[in-house]
Amino acid sequence: MIIRIFSIFLLLALSTLQLLGQNPYCDGNRYLNEVFPTVTTTTVTYGQNTTFSGNLVNLKMDIYLPDGDVATKRPIIIMAHGGSFLLGDRATMSTYCEYYAQRGYVAASIDYRLYDGPLFPFPDSTKLLDVVIKAMGDMKAAVRFIRKDAATTNQFNIDTANIFIGGQSAGGILALHTAYINDLVEVQDSFIYSAIIANGGIEGTTDDPANSALGYSSEVDGIINQFGGLYDPSWIQAGDVPIMSIHGTNDDVVPYGSGMATIGGFPIISMNGSGVLHPQADQVGVLNRLITVPGGGHGTYLSNPLWSDSLDNVSVRMMATIACGNLSSIEQIDVSHQIAIYPNPASTFVNIELADIPSTYDVKVFDGLGRIVKATDGVTEDYHLDVSQLAKGVYQIYVLFDDPLLAPFSQNLLITNQ
Repeated sequence: MIIRIFSIFLLLALSTLQLLGQNPYCDGNRYLNEVFPTVTTTTVTYGQNTTFSGNLVNLKMDIYLPDGDVATKRPIIIMAHGGSFLLGDRATMSTYCEYYAQRGYVAASIDYRLYDGPLFPFPDSTKLLDVVIKAMGDMKAAVRFIRKDAATTNQFNIDTANIFIGGQSAGGILALHTAYINDLVEVQDSFIYSAIIANGGIEGTTDDPANSALGYSSEVDGIINQFGGLYDPSWIQAGDVPIMSIHGTNDDVVPYGSGMATIGGFPIISMNGSGVLHPQADQVGVLNRLITVPGGGHGTYLSNPLWSDSLDNVSVRMMATIACGNLSSIEQIDVSHQIAIYPNPASTFVNIELADIPSTYDVKVFDGLGRIVKATDGVTEDYHLDVSQLAKGVYQIYVLFDDPLLAPFSQNLLITNQ
């Protein structure tokens, strides 16, 4: 049941009739379900540039195309791999790219410049921030390459009104910075400002000299962020593009909240994770959806179908919602005013009362480390929760509804047991 709760953000709202809109291919099936069983991959060189150590590298992009597709305008998602900006390979995103292509998207996985300087002493935050800015220029170049293709040879049949970017870990960091550093006026940090200028400005200098796409736009239409982060959450401002994230509360590499991103356990750079970015998006009115994995580490939960299926479902539905021009249809019903949890503080029992909410629900209680310490599924009426065995401290109680139109509810709970 939980998988339905965490994937409900966009599920029911995208019925066949709702998807019939601006995009003629929005039939309620394509973009949501597997329509194309097989996928073809082609590799292109989208750019060239020098690395941190001055080495000239060609940057390639694997493009995944749905076999047998006759659509002439297709949304695309450009993905970036993880690896702490030190290692990684574009092939590691193939599973996601194939998944999206089977649903009628075009998907791509890109190379981007990694840190290739000395590891002793280990690179500090200034060096890695410079590498992030370099990689940002690479992803923007990949977007420009796609836009140029659509305007010229059009071999990939891309709808340039629906270009999404995403990534995992470092790739999520890259996608977030690519999308949200879109105006130098917003950049208050003097070092980052200087690094952007030194690397050719916001657009960067990455380009394919044999097939230049400079001058084309690098704007994108949405982000799929897998446990990445953003250096400055204030870069998310009114009018920016939507974001969907998945992130574990116990992530010790890229923090769920504000903290230090680490490499090999060593703190390297200040970073703000999804637990900070989504409240910022709410505050400025940017459409967003967050799947929080209580107690989850750095992406390890994706081996569990509960979370991997949720990520897949919510990501395709966010992109389909945007591509089909139906942004107003994805809101859930807030029933928090109909829920009472008392007493709080508590020592022995907690009452959960729901006023006229016709839905079965689950109750989950998490400790301060994000571990489930109490759980009851399939509750059909008001509930009397025994907390007498819980140690004194602050917990979080979740109410997760079977009805996908009802928003999950959470509340801090203080236990006063000795």
